[in-house]
Amino acid sequence: MITVPPVPGLPPALHGARVRLERCAAGRLRDAYPVAAHDVELQVDGAGTELLLALVDAVSVADPRCRRVVYAVQEGDLPRIAAAEAAGFRYVVDVDLADAQLSLLVAEPGWATRTDTDLDHVPDS
Repeated sequence: MITVPPVPGLPPALHGARVRLERCAAGRLRDAYPVAAHDVELQVDGAGTELLLALVDAVSVADPRCRRVVYAVQEGDLPRIAAAEAAGFRYVVDVDLADAQLSLLVAEPGWATRTDTDLDHVPDS
């Protein structure tokens, strides 16, 4: 975990937050769901909506191929789930890890969720 230092233009509410970013394929969630190579897990102490929004934006700039930013909270932690949903995350599933029961929420870019409803259209044609 790193502590976010004071950065010009960064809201003071974000200073001092403890943040860790980890590839899901290499971390604790690797066997929890069908992980894509560029999925990133956010681990944040005291995350509020504003911080989650800023982190999702930062991940999308740093890795445009990231199809899921995953935020895992303790199952039943309604305040953190609400903060994540207000930041654009959606609840996906509850998972059991060896040492925790977590609710996974994801933020996905538009290109990952866009669907073509024209059944006669062949993609990339």
